[in-house]
Amino acid sequence: MKKVFVILGLVVLAACAKEPPFDPVAKFREAEDKMVHYKYEDARKAYQEIQEKAPDRSYDADIMLRIADTYYGEEKYGEAQVEYQSFLNFHPVHRDAPYAQFQIGMCSYNDLTTIDRDPGVARTAIIEFRKLLDKYPGSPYETPAKEHIAECRNRLAEYELYVGRFYYKKDSYKSAIGRLEKLVKDYPGSPSEEDALYYTGLSYLELGEKAKALAAFREIKARFPASAHRVDEYLAKLGAS
Repeated sequence: MKKVFVILGLVVLAACAKEPPFDPVAKFREAEDKMVHYKYEDARKAYQEIQEKAPDRSYDADIMLRIADTYYGEEKYGEAQVEYQSFLNFHPVHRDAPYAQFQIGMCSYNDLTTIDRDPGVARTAIIEFRKLLDKYPGSPYETPAKEHIAECRNRLAEYELYVGRFYYKKDSYKSAIGRLEKLVKDYPGSPSEEDALYYTGLSYLELGEKAKALAAFREIKARFPASAHRVDEYLAKLGAS
């Protein structure tokens, strides 16, 4: 019996001796191939294996960034954001730092939903895109970041309009005016501005504040001539043209 155990032990040792040493370069190539074929979970496991078996590469910039990309590819934006931020914490001046910062903004941007939901996601996206513009001016991601900021601001304006109209329909005219005037002040030039002025004018009319209603309707006619017909009736009733 002892002889059997000895033989088995020798077999195990021989098998271990034949196992090739871990090759992080080969494993990285394997992971990259999986990424190309959108096998994000398999790719992530391969990258993480490098971190585990090659401790000197635990905080390798390329590996950290690729792990973040696997989560992003799976649309797991919360996990991706954590990993991109971790990358930036260790590699703030790396050549791919602008990309990581842009992706952090995109994680919030991709979570934008309908206008009646919490606008905090849009605000967070704006903050992160502005970090990109401030920390990495002139990066290749500057133009799309600015475009996304503009879109997020429009979404926030839409949200304010949604709330303002809700208050108007509930006959809470003062609350409606508060939200609508905030929209005009905070998001000038947004596509929602005309409607905000319109409902502001209607709300002031309901409150009997004709001068303020008149000012809102006149602004619409002056700035949005194509929509002047919306307010002509009110202007006529208020004794203005």
